Amino acid sequence: MRPTFLGYEASKSAIFASQKALDITGNNLSNMSTEGYTRQRVDQVSVTYGNYASKGYLGTRVALAGLGTNVIGVSQTRDKQLDTAFRNEYSASSGYSKENSMLTDIENILQEMDIGTTGNGYGLRYTIENLYTALQDYSLDTSSVTNASVVASAFETLSTSIRQMSGALDSKADEYKQDLQIDTDALNEKLQSVAQLNKSIRESMVVNRYTEEYGPNELLDQRNLILDELSAYGQLDVTYNSNGTVDVDINGHAAVEGEEYDRLEYSENNDGTINLRWTSTGKIADTGSGMLKSSADIINGRGTELQNSTESTVRGVLYYKDKLNALAQSLVSIVNNTIPDTVDANGNVLTYKKFYGAQVENGDGTSSVYPDMLVTADNIVITKELDEDSLYILPSDGSAENTHVLSLIAKLSTENHNIGGYTGSLEGFISDYLTTLGSDINYASTKYEASLIITNSVLDQRDSVVGVSETEETSNMLMYNRAFQAAARMFTTMDDLLDVIINQMGV
Repeated sequence: MRPTFLGYEASKSAIFASQKALDITGNNLSNMSTEGYTRQRVDQVSVTYGNYASKGYLGTRVALAGLGTNVIGVSQTRDKQLDTAFRNEYSASSGYSKENSMLTDIENILQEMDIGTTGNGYGLRYTIENLYTALQDYSLDTSSVTNASVVASAFETLSTSIRQMSGALDSKADEYKQDLQIDTDALNEKLQSVAQLNKSIRESMVVNRYTEEYGPNELLDQRNLILDELSAYGQLDVTYNSNGTVDVDINGHAAVEGEEYDRLEYSENNDGTINLRWTSTGKIADTGSGMLKSSADIINGRGTELQNSTESTVRGVLYYKDKLNALAQSLVSIVNNTIPDTVDANGNVLTYKKFYGAQVENGDGTSSVYPDMLVTADNIVITKELDEDSLYILPSDGSAENTHVLSLIAKLSTENHNIGGYTGSLEGFISDYLTTLGSDINYASTKYEASLIITNSVLDQRDSVVGVSETEETSNMLMYNRAFQAAARMFTTMDDLLDVIINQMGV
């Protein structure tokens, strides 16, 4: 025998379940544009009766069937495997994007540009060409004061261009370091936020009696959004704990463990390289992949000619600084050892005219130029003699001899030299390191584009699961509304049935 009001209870549970489903549908629609929001759904199960027998109902399966529905929780349509796949790819694409951007900045500093059909342009090759063009004009008339002045100006322009490029690389390196400090601070803030959310989620799980399947969805969304952002900095490994907290490893290091988190410290060495260390260990962090790795590698990148353990084998700022230094030193070696200054009675050259030297700042604010000191891209300048008198280039004996000038032209234009391990002309050396830079940019760009395609593909798959579909939610709204109406109609039907039993059946 069935309980008299069994139908009422079943209909009541249906009304309550439909109401809650409509609430969640409305919540989904209202958060369609909310960043990080995960679509929610009401999970229902059919109410079962206990395994007991009573004198009235004898525990019969038929009598107690149809007890209604029960809402067991509000879940998120989240797929942890898609989360992991997205974060892995996002880490890779963020790293390649950063590397491509930084190398492109370096290319913009070092690039050689030809403008127009006449070959006008700018860059070191252009200034070198202007120098030996000026020397060619001068070689036709070594007594020409005008031509000598043009040569002196070309010498100065070339040294100025080298210094400006080197200074621009230093400025860009400083900018990269500032950006890396900002990224490091942002990483630490996000790690702290994850730890704080872990605490809030754990407490909410206890107070509200949540389970592993059904937790505080809004807090979970906030944490998932931060975890997505964290994956840009490095390879993320997330472990989900039964109390609602997560443990987060970044590039193999335990960055968050429950409500505790580690910090990444930025420091700069005396040689200009940088270090990233975890506070808990004090050891240099393994940057693995992501933005931190790309930034550190480009800042510390010296290629294969490493000078200390803090440098990386990536061809970064230090690598191209070395190239400019090698070019400056080779240029000085050529120019300062070609035009004779003094000769003996037999015509043997005793000293050469010095056109370039290293500028050193004095304690009183003045500067001095030393031709025999090691020249770098940062300190190369024309000598005091050439700066004060453009006629310094003229032969000391007042002759019209141009042999040595022609020799200098050949050395600057066609002869091969050993320049920082490269054998070839000055222009060939410049073309070589620019080709290398272009190849590295193309590699980073290609890898970024390929990784971005995969990242977007995984993101689309995840969005199809976690995202809110207006069409689907509207359909659900109609379905739950009709379910509500049908359950309400059941009350009327049950009322009619009881009216027959109570008022219309004979006594």
